[in-house]
Amino acid sequence: MTVHGQPSWTVVDTTGLPVTEIEQFLHWQRAIDRSANTVRSYARHLSLYYRWLIARVIDWDAITFDGLCDFVGVLSAGLPPLVPRGGGGRAPSTVKAVNAAVREFYEFHRVEGRGPTDLVMTRNPSRLPRRSHSFLAHIEARQPSDVPRLARAGRPAAETVHVIDFDTAFTRLLDAAATDRDRLLLSAMYDLGLRIGQALGLRHGDLDPMRRRVHIVRRENNLNGALSKQRAQFTVDAPRRFFDLYATYLLGEIADLDSDYVFVNLARHPIGGPLTYSNAYQLIEHIGVTAGIDDLHPHMLRHTHATALAKAGWTAPEIAGRLGHSHPSSADVYIHLASDDLTDKLRRTEHLVWPGPQHNTPGPADQRPKRGRPGDEPT
Repeated sequence: MTVHGQPSWTVVDTTGLPVTEIEQFLHWQRAIDRSANTVRSYARHLSLYYRWLIARVIDWDAITFDGLCDFVGVLSAGLPPLVPRGGGGRAPSTVKAVNAAVREFYEFHRVEGRGPTDLVMTRNPSRLPRRSHSFLAHIEARQPSDVPRLARAGRPAAETVHVIDFDTAFTRLLDAAATDRDRLLLSAMYDLGLRIGQALGLRHGDLDPMRRRVHIVRRENNLNGALSKQRAQFTVDAPRRFFDLYATYLLGEIADLDSDYVFVNLARHPIGGPLTYSNAYQLIEHIGVTAGIDDLHPHMLRHTHATALAKAGWTAPEIAGRLGHSHPSSADVYIHLASDDLTDKLRRTEHLVWPGPQHNTPGPADQRPKRGRPGDEPT
């Protein structure tokens, strides 16, 4: 569907008409300037929920918390009517994303005075028993955040961040890509850490090959609906590989095309028109299958980029700045180093933590007196 001339998504019922309560929610998402990709994700997640409601013969405004628990169980296990392609259960990150969409959907209607009046989606930590007082808790004026009732406590960060095997797997992806455009798109997300919306919204004027920099500009008039999630403009330093791929693409596949957009259609109509979200997702998924990397999606490449920075020793504020985040804490999810990484880092830095002589490194520098028989003079 299109809204104000821009592509968008909605959820339809068995007669092909939009589901009113979901369309109201999605209309609000568009009104607050959410990207088309975000609206698409909400629509896909809520379509799963609506399919479950129909199968259980439950009205959306009559749902109970027990009912939501059943929905999450069916969603996680991949049971009918929510069997995923290929069968099996769903990844915890997918379940988390669907839960978030359902929770925000009901919160929107609650504020509007609609929906189930007795449904409580979150628990307020201020109403829970306190185990201990935090330092300076008596002068902190922070409002406690709401915790989703269906959140899994103690969930490892690795469950929500999926990455590829760094350059080894990325080289396979480059080899599997059919066009220079596709290889440049992979590089934009892997080497620069861009979101798919930021990549698809790039114009040639945003690229500065001399300084090897890429300017990320939020534009609300992109023909493909691409939108940078960050409102403020920021600049990303690019490695040589990105601009080498760009030069090959510029002088080859699009040499005769007149388009201001970097990523354009090469075979689909309209030729030279900006590449859309759906086409980009299909391209990335197909490249992943060809390279033997299942369930590859654009954000996985951004996750890998950020995780590589964390492994290289970048701090959360530095990673956040690189990704265009406003708050350093947004990058915490990427700093989920494995225990072997921590062991290796300790081995390389233990002399800084414990500068004294080590028991396993005797030598000329070890000036400790040697133990002898009683009465012996130290040598």
